[in-house]
Amino acid sequence: MTFEDKFAQLKDGRTQAYTEHGDLSGKVVFFIHGNPSSRLMRHPDESIVENLGVRVITPDRPGYGFSDFQPKRKLLDFPDDIAQLADSLGIDKFGIFGVSAGGPYTCACAYKLSERITKAALVSGSAPFDRPNAYEGISDTWRAAFKMSTWPEWLLRPLLAIQANSQKTDPEKAVDAMALIMSDADKEVLARPEIREGVKLRVPEATRNGARGWAREVKVLLSPWGFNPADIQVPVHLWYWEEDPAIPPQMGRYLESLIPETIPHFLPGGGHLSIFDHWGEIIEGLL
Repeated sequence: MTFEDKFAQLKDGRTQAYTEHGDLSGKVVFFIHGNPSSRLMRHPDESIVENLGVRVITPDRPGYGFSDFQPKRKLLDFPDDIAQLADSLGIDKFGIFGVSAGGPYTCACAYKLSERITKAALVSGSAPFDRPNAYEGISDTWRAAFKMSTWPEWLLRPLLAIQANSQKTDPEKAVDAMALIMSDADKEVLARPEIREGVKLRVPEATRNGARGWAREVKVLLSPWGFNPADIQVPVHLWYWEEDPAIPPQMGRYLESLIPETIPHFLPGGGHLSIFDHWGEIIEGLL
């Protein structure tokens, strides 16, 4: 698997880093990574998107990888970055999908860029947390992690820096620790050498320049979205798995109750990493 780092200059002077793969003359789909992750996230079998005739573009969010930090950024700032990146590449219309913490950003883009986005997909994507029963079905370990994200950003930063350092110092141990808090299906996914190597590569890359971007990210994730999902005017696929300990199906059901046009995929078993078993189906649904 090879990665070519690419860069775009945004209007405020920030650098936007991204990668792209697949059929570079094909239909465009933007992929919004999870947290902590980076532009390096992709399926290890690149023939999947090549055979679909799809060009997948994956940007680093601000403060991750090579993308410059954006102070005080909010969820609704992100669609502007995607629009500018698309403009710089001469892209008018495109599909978009996001996984886990990338889900809210995908919704924000679907809301704010409805004239440009053809279809969207949330894959184990988190719903707003400022609502009743938001933590229902989340495992105790993940619930504690989400609750910690409500701490002040200045306090989060050194704690996340310690975790980031451990991920870089001993990536094998970091993947093993991840497996302990995942579903049985996730453990099987992480046992695949090609998946494991990808995780070891992309997660430490998120904090290439420190934990500042990660600390801002978790504050964005737990904050109000700033818009009503009911105002999304783009068809949205919802992919969720019954055994996901981090983002249970109730998150998707909540969004399904609000977004006017959804295509539901609520599947048995699985887990938070089931995206890798359905990568082709997810992208094909956006074409």
